[in-house]
Amino acid sequence: MPAEWYKEQISNRNYLSPIGFKLQLEKFRGVDFFCQRVNLPDISMPFTEVPTRFRQFPIVAGGGVTYGDLSVTFIVDEELINWRSIYDWIRTNGTSEEHMPTEEPQYCGGQLLIYTSSYNVNHVINFENLFPISISEMNFDASTNDIEYFTAQVTFKYTGYTIRDETFTIQT
Repeated sequence: MPAEWYKEQISNRNYLSPIGFKLQLEKFRGVDFFCQRVNLPDISMPFTEVPTRFRQFPIVAGGGVTYGDLSVTFIVDEELINWRSIYDWIRTNGTSEEHMPTEEPQYCGGQLLIYTSSYNVNHVINFENLFPISISEMNFDASTNDIEYFTAQVTFKYTGYTIRDETFTIQT
């Protein structure tokens, strides 16, 4: 019986780089978000525990999955174009000044591109029906010694996401 342990070994020994990513939002193709940080949100499912004499046994309860929020941190441009884009989107969806909505809610798709250590696209995470729920404040302060450019954080909700590999097939 020949040894086949080598077939189970990982063939790519490169680590995932924390700086190899790019975020694209379909609604803002012309706006560069100078993305500094983005999270790949968590996913969870409900479960139930069945009591026995010895311990609780977890079992799959069904009922779908729950996705965490998509949080993006970006550098704010001098013209406030990227910050205002999100601000206006939230105001439009939230009908901030009116009591009755004047338009349908605005959603968009988005892609998080994950690059290899050679900066080639390795995975694409497709987010469906994104919409922002909050954008962080900007604190102006003339007493700072070093200039630190403004960053803002935007939080998105969405209906789901799928992960595709470099051949663009959905991974299960």
